[in-house]
Amino acid sequence: MNIIILLVPINYNINIISMCDKYQIDNKTRFLVLYLDAQMGAQEIATILNQPCKTVRYWISRTQNGEDIRTNTRTGRPRCMNEETEDKIIQMVKANPEGMTILKLAAITGYSRSSIGKLLRRKGYKYLGYDRSVIYDEEERAIRVEFCNHMLANEGKLIYSSFFSDEMGFQLNNARRRCWQIPPKKLRRKDKKENVKLGCWGAISAQGATSLEIYKGGMNGDFFRQVIERHKPEMETLFPDGDFYFIQDNLSAHRKSEDWLIKQQHIKLIKWPRRSPDLNIIEHLWVALKSKVRQDSPTNENELRESLLRNWELLTNPERLHMCFEALHSRYMECVSMDGQRLPG
Repeated sequence: MNIIILLVPINYNINIISMCDKYQIDNKTRFLVLYLDAQMGAQEIATILNQPCKTVRYWISRTQNGEDIRTNTRTGRPRCMNEETEDKIIQMVKANPEGMTILKLAAITGYSRSSIGKLLRRKGYKYLGYDRSVIYDEEERAIRVEFCNHMLANEGKLIYSSFFSDEMGFQLNNARRRCWQIPPKKLRRKDKKENVKLGCWGAISAQGATSLEIYKGGMNGDFFRQVIERHKPEMETLFPDGDFYFIQDNLSAHRKSEDWLIKQQHIKLIKWPRRSPDLNIIEHLWVALKSKVRQDSPTNENELRESLLRNWELLTNPERLHMCFEALHSRYMECVSMDGQRLPG
């Protein structure tokens, strides 16, 4: 019997690498030597071969499954999809929309990510975020329908004689990092030295709006009562006969002040349904106000305040508001017809 004695020198790894370089051995063969013979780990092999660790782990996985990584299992991507394959891809996406990424579909079907992306877009698919809108239970829907019917009674009298109030926050340095420009010269963004965050409170009606309250910090009960005392005369001016109503959401500062509003300020308060920003017309106004302010690109607190006040005045023009409240009337009718489900838009 012949006996073969293998002498392994101390500098074994170095000798393997030198030999591979000398005879121009490809990286996959080098990997097999380092993994199977030298029994190195993925990170060490990746460093030696100058390959991504993810690639080396993939090679290890295939090797452990008994595959020869030197053999290219792919025979090339087919150039054209037939109707049967297209239907198969669409069915996979419908069955598992969360799990079927373009990368995974490409691995399963053998088609390029670009081809699959074009197919999905042609079929009307868009790569969008998940729907995180509120889902109402039966009781909540009933409350929303009751609220809308109450507001719609008497040809919508309450809609046209109510102040809708709310708060929003605006952060000055929350700016985009990119803009459209012509290379190679790059535009320099205006330096926003101040880290400013302001809160705003306002109330709007079909007859007009209060002035905009701008403040720093959060809204608590004491400050909220001060805000109401400052702006109540403006509401009374818009409704000289005093026949107006007040609507607010369920912020804790609001709830704690309900008795104070009714008993001490003699304000007629309308109970607001929980989790129903889609029924509050002022929410759309905040979106428009933020957009206008971003167009102004304020660089400090004074400029931010000026922009907020100026654009609030423009957006709360009485003629514009009256049109918005007419749309709100239709919106409440839609909510009733949809049995209290969340409204789109």
